[in-house]
Amino acid sequence: MSSPAAFISELESSLENCPKGSLTPETRFRDQAWWDSLAALTALAVFDTVYGKQLTADQLRQCHTIGDICAHG
Repeated sequence: MSSPAAFISELESSLENCPKGSLTPETRFRDQAWWDSLAALTALAVFDTVYGKQLTADQLRQCHTIGDICAHG
């Protein structure tokens, strides 16, 4: 089972405009300047890589923070 820290680290590495070290479980990702449709797809792919299962677009839409995403892992 992977930790939120693993997801956060991989997500920061995968997002081009996300400042490294800026994400926490409390980060409201939709409020970030770098959040767009490509970032959403990246988050879904990273979730699959880190947790070994799929997060649906509907599930992602219900999330408000990075921690909300990780809770599905």
